[in-house]
Amino acid sequence: MSNEMLARVSVNTLNRERRQPLILLLDASGSMADKLGEVERGLAALRASIVEDTLARSRVEIALVTFGEAVVLHGDFVEATRFSAPPPFAAGATPMAEALLFALDAAREKRAACRAAGIDCFAPWIFLVTDGEPTDLARWTEAVGAVRAAEQAKSAAVFAVGTRHANFERLRQISPTRTIQLRDGGWQTMFRWLSTSLKAKSRSRPGDEVPLEDPRKPDGWALAP
Repeated sequence: MSNEMLARVSVNTLNRERRQPLILLLDASGSMADKLGEVERGLAALRASIVEDTLARSRVEIALVTFGEAVVLHGDFVEATRFSAPPPFAAGATPMAEALLFALDAAREKRAACRAAGIDCFAPWIFLVTDGEPTDLARWTEAVGAVRAAEQAKSAAVFAVGTRHANFERLRQISPTRTIQLRDGGWQTMFRWLSTSLKAKSRSRPGDEVPLEDPRKPDGWALAP
């Protein structure tokens, strides 16, 4: 199933702008059911914010991957103007390790598609959001190693966001410097922060370090876990 989904990853060659891919890696396990409205509104706010930026809407490409009953890629990477999230659904366990490994594969496929088309591509961002902990622990060490290798090679940047009930010990293993606790009620602010950060990154040049606003400031959307 994963190979079939990864076969969808391509690039719109009519758009020659450099790309900043984003993989939204969203927990869709049963415990997320009461948060689906917040997630849906947050994704709409993310799309709207990027679309209003004339450069970012051509450079930022979004892919949505959910993990619950299964790990699912909802369509291909698309420019923000074409991004449309499916109705949210929550059920099943939390195969987070499988989801991370799949997201890294998708990131590699995206960069390969860009290279084949002669289009510059920044390292994809993988933005993980969860309210729990991985239930596929047999693959957790493999996933941690793969994420760390990708970070070291600068082929992907992984952000790990957890609600108050998330297992932050596990999240820090995959993202020691970018693990954040979401404040209660901070969903839309988080997605607006993400859009602002992506717009700044999309305007930079390859190799540039782009400072991101600290989401843990007093009026921010995050807490130090």
